[in-house]
Amino acid sequence: MAVLQIVKFRAMAEVDSAEFTAMNERFQREIAPILPDLERREAAVDGNGNWTLVLRYTDMESATRPPADHGMEVAGAFMHMIDMSTMSVSFQTIVSD
Repeated sequence: MAVLQIVKFRAMAEVDSAEFTAMNERFQREIAPILPDLERREAAVDGNGNWTLVLRYTDMESATRPPADHGMEVAGAFMHMIDMSTMSVSFQTIVSD
């Protein structure tokens, strides 16, 4: 069954919002297409700078698989801009499409 990975976080206080948005777009273009079994990735941000990523994977194994080393430069730069103390991750099985 397909699985949604929901990731919530804020960018580091010293990171400009336009810079973070640009890095997210780069991640979307360069990394998301090569993630195994990722069907879709959407990013949203509210007016207070709270980000939500919704990633749809084919199954739970794919959603919870440790990241491979491809694209590490971009992925690493993206992760370094996130305030990890604000990050939460949940996984939910899709019951209807």
